[in-house]
Amino acid sequence: MPATKTKAKKPEHSLANDKRFLELARRHLAEDFPNPSRQGCPPDKALSDLAFHPGHVDDTVLDHISFCSPCYRVFSRFLRQLKAKASTPKPQRSAKP
Repeated sequence: MPATKTKAKKPEHSLANDKRFLELARRHLAEDFPNPSRQGCPPDKALSDLAFHPGHVDDTVLDHISFCSPCYRVFSRFLRQLKAKASTPKPQRSAKP
């Protein structure tokens, strides 16, 4: 009698799992790469540009925030500002008669 093959179960994909993973990644980047004296860090302007104009920033800035928690936190602050600005309703223009 041939052995029966069983398919391995795939883990269920869910939005809750995605959110947990992203929170874990955020925490990891924000805490696990200390650089208290901010040696070798780009200026805050470069981190702001990365958040607000990502296509116009040198890739080295993005690479840097992946291993420098202080810079990641500054970058995250700029992203929160961008998100808040985007979610603020814009005033309606009144039609001119």
